[in-house]
Amino acid sequence: MRNNEQALTAREPGSASLLHKLELRDHALVGWLRRELGKRFDYDCVDSATALRHAERAITREGQVKHPGERYEKDDRHAVGDRRRWLLGFDNRDKLELFEREAIALAQRIAACDADVADLRARRERDGARRLAQHTLANLGWEEIDVAAQLQRLDDIASALRQLREGDANLRALGEAIDRTRGDLEQAKRTFEGVRTERIARGVERTRLEEQRLQCADADARVVTPLQRQGLDERLGNLGALSLDNLEAHFRQIGNAIIEQTSASDSEHNRLEQLLLGCFRRYSQQWPEDSGDFTVSLAGTEDFLARLQRLERDGLPQHEARFFDLLQSQSKNNLLALQRYTAEARKSIAQRLDEVNASLEQVPFNHGTLLTIELSDRRLPEVLDFHQRLRDVLGHHQTEQRDVAEQQFAVLREVVRKLGSAEGEDKRWRELVLDVRLHVEFVGVELDTATRQQVEIYRSGAGKSGGQRQKLATTCLAAALRYQLGGKDGELPRYAAVVLDEAFDKADNEFTALAMNIFENFSFQMVVATPLKSVMTLEPFIGGACFVEISGRHDSGVLLIEYDEQARRLKLPERSRSAVPAPAAATEPSADDGVAPVTP
Repeated sequence: MRNNEQALTAREPGSASLLHKLELRDHALVGWLRRELGKRFDYDCVDSATALRHAERAITREGQVKHPGERYEKDDRHAVGDRRRWLLGFDNRDKLELFEREAIALAQRIAACDADVADLRARRERDGARRLAQHTLANLGWEEIDVAAQLQRLDDIASALRQLREGDANLRALGEAIDRTRGDLEQAKRTFEGVRTERIARGVERTRLEEQRLQCADADARVVTPLQRQGLDERLGNLGALSLDNLEAHFRQIGNAIIEQTSASDSEHNRLEQLLLGCFRRYSQQWPEDSGDFTVSLAGTEDFLARLQRLERDGLPQHEARFFDLLQSQSKNNLLALQRYTAEARKSIAQRLDEVNASLEQVPFNHGTLLTIELSDRRLPEVLDFHQRLRDVLGHHQTEQRDVAEQQFAVLREVVRKLGSAEGEDKRWRELVLDVRLHVEFVGVELDTATRQQVEIYRSGAGKSGGQRQKLATTCLAAALRYQLGGKDGELPRYAAVVLDEAFDKADNEFTALAMNIFENFSFQMVVATPLKSVMTLEPFIGGACFVEISGRHDSGVLLIEYDEQARRLKLPERSRSAVPAPAAATEPSADDGVAPVTP
């Protein structure tokens, strides 16, 4: 256990204490928090080292701390006014705002630095280009850049050539001949290119025709069935007369039509395949016992077809009408019998309970009251579901709709399976839905004898005293025995002996007297074998007694005890009465001796 005496007796903080720098919010634990802070952080705030030395516990702005026992500590790595390192406060909004401002400033500095870096890189690239141009210019000669002199020289040469041509007729004629020859040469080149292109095209066409010839030769070598030839003839007849010009187009059209028809046939084949597999799958799901070894695939088609042939050979379709007739008549008759049995069992319980209540009305339960037992349905989910299934099957009249009949058969098959199953859960379910006694519960109602108004309701022994529970149980037991032994006329039983062995061996005197009173009110003759400690309590209810003594395992003796009718007690010596142990101090009864009181 924590000792808070020191915290409770701590001194009050001074005016210069560090604790005055804090504001504490109102809270259920503010007192405890204030004491803990006073015990741990009651340091005086001083401004000089001299004041720090004279104080017992003090702290300065420069990060110097003096602890008790002349122990000093210094931490000046961060300023006291650095709000980024503050930890205390009602919330962190101010600190978050500080960090946001610093983040904005840093982002601006980073953006400025990025702009400076980009500017420096651009300047470096421009300087590099300028230096390259300077090196290029430094390596050039004047002749390489003197364009005017070169142009003037070209003009001079062209003028000299003109003068030579104009001054000499032969040269002029030769120049004209050269020009014509150049024109002829250009025309010859164009003609050559045209012929070469045409030759290439003819070669390509010849190659194509050769490939077609080879393909036709391969096609002619194939064996065409009469059906295929008939189909080709029909398609060719629909396209008109053939020629070399339209031969390729016609065959291309025929090929496209065949491809489209093949695609349509494949789609139809896939549809029929899926339809067939769907039939296989539905058969396997609906009759798993009959198709356990079958595979839902095209490879298992032979197995399914063989099963279909066997069903047709056995004449199952012819017996289907007989099956539906039995489903509508015999099965429903059996279910009606089962439903009628549960209803009659429920009615029988109610009738027998009425007879028990008739016995209870003849004997008062308490002063001015009587006890009656009412019947109440428990409405168990399993039982409700079972009866709902029976109603689903029996609620439909005879129908010719096979799907409705098959649904009824599925419900009936599931019910019959669970009723005949040997599994633990199904056995528990069968006992629950067939044992009508488990469908109801009994409620004890105490009524006023005069007004028949409810006084008390007993659904269980919860909330009742031990005596009330014992009285309720004994009264119901006596009423049930009275009903069993009273006969058809409902009168008092002529002879109704009730034998109780080891009776009231663990009960107190009050309950013993209460139980005997109840049995006496119902006019039972009691034969009670009881230990010695209950003899005195049973004296008013008996008409005689005997003492039984057992010696060993095979010898026993009986001693009759006289009974005083007027005093309603046994004639026992007072010494014997005092020798009987009190009920509170009684031990377990011995098997070697006992008293058997008998009522008149």
